[in-house]
Amino acid sequence: MRKHDPKNGDEPGGPSRRDFLRGSGLAAASAVLTGTAATALDEAKAAEEGPKVLSGEVEITLKINGEDRKTTVEPRSTLLDTLRNRLDVTGPKRVCDRASCGACTVIADGDPVYSCTTLAVTCEGKKIETLEGFDTGEHGVPHAFHQNDALMCGYCTPGFVTACKALLDKNPNPTLDEVRRGLDGNICRCGTYVGVLQAALDAAKAMKGA
Repeated sequence: MRKHDPKNGDEPGGPSRRDFLRGSGLAAASAVLTGTAATALDEAKAAEEGPKVLSGEVEITLKINGEDRKTTVEPRSTLLDTLRNRLDVTGPKRVCDRASCGACTVIADGDPVYSCTTLAVTCEGKKIETLEGFDTGEHGVPHAFHQNDALMCGYCTPGFVTACKALLDKNPNPTLDEVRRGLDGNICRCGTYVGVLQAALDAAKAMKGA
């Protein structure tokens, strides 16, 4: 499952670190060529136009499971930290904290993303879905996981359930191979993959019958 990865400058709505460094490099080169401080300042200012550099704490409003939630965060705060520590939304789990395991997966505007490496300030205006907002009845994804024993220690389960829902929302009738590809960004250290895959297929059937 392809998710936003800020390590590659893939934060939704934000500039990459490569672009920032390229702009800074152009400003510095211009200063050397012209030999004037004023020109250097002009070039630096031009390079910074567009995305704004935030500092201190900023107030943001996140739409979580259909509800607008206001909070104050530092610009460097991740979506995972904001959800768990500021808004008491604990469905996404902190496990690897480096976009490797998928336990922190949330759905942002229909796409599964790693909340541990997504900046909260980039998520304003996006529709954020977490485990807390899912249907827990017999037609929901959590029920299918329960029925198929698709969990053991439980650390990875919220991320798998979330990734599964994101997959089924876009592809309500997936094949087994499509399920494997759709859940590829999540790992289970206990090895419950057989149950997880069957749960996804059963959930697709249940959602069609809802």
